Amino acid sequence: MGQRDDLKKIVLHYYQLVDAQNLDDLFSLFSDNVVYERSGNEPIIGIEELKQFYKNSRIIQRGEHKIIETIVSGDEVVVRGRFTGVLKDGRNVEFGFSDFFLFSNGKILKRFTYTDIGKV
Repeated sequence: MGQRDDLKKIVLHYYQLVDAQNLDDLFSLFSDNVVYERSGNEPIIGIEELKQFYKNSRIIQRGEHKIIETIVSGDEVVVRGRFTGVLKDGRNVEFGFSDFFLFSNGKILKRFTYTDIGKV
């Protein structure tokens, strides 16, 4: 399997882990120095902040990502998809998203998320 396939597989596995709420395995995909930027939010810097986000701050209670398109170029993967789920306040939500992943040594170093509903 080539690097392109490996990176795509990691990213698709990321969404499976998020949807399954398997946080321990999810965190293993990220570099300790990860930077995660989301529309309208302060950047999350470092693996400890990322853990705090997923365990405490994320407003999504549960849901499912449907991947529409994945593009791999060098150490970067771009994903376009739709998310359907439930927020922690009980509201149902559905929106389109685009995620940009930058890899270093097989780990996610940077991630940028944009949604068609703004801040999530």
